[in-house]
Amino acid sequence: MGCGKSSTGRALAARLGARFVDLDAEIVAREGRLIPEIFAEGGEAAFRAVELETLRAVLDEADAAAGDIVLALGGGTLTVPAAREIILAETECVFLRTRLETIRERLGAADASRPLFADAEALYSRREPIYAQAPFAVDTDGKSPAGVADEIIAKLNLM
Repeated sequence: MGCGKSSTGRALAARLGARFVDLDAEIVAREGRLIPEIFAEGGEAAFRAVELETLRAVLDEADAAAGDIVLALGGGTLTVPAAREIILAETECVFLRTRLETIRERLGAADASRPLFADAEALYSRREPIYAQAPFAVDTDGKSPAGVADEIIAKLNLM
């Protein structure tokens, strides 16, 4: 969270002529409730189950439509082994590497829509090694979403 997945994803999709999908927004649309509500009603485990189901559906729909998509994952999607396996096997996964200080600047004070960000330092420490498993990484500190999108295009030889 706060690394620019959605902003960069939109910029990348526009440059590639692809459809942009934000997994968190897709969950909200399919579930008819906000992410904090899902957490409040069933905890993180319930949310991760919904997230995995939505991820599979989005990728299946993209395959069926034979169209390219740029998918912005939720901040914790890759922490779920089944989701990580799907993403690493079926997509070109890019880690948007961002310093914790930059994330804090971007997100500001505690945000109720981000239920796991209360202990940002511990969360960052747990997740960063998981994100680092992505085959591609781009540093985002001090860069615009458009600049990061251009770097992704260059790294993946997309144009």
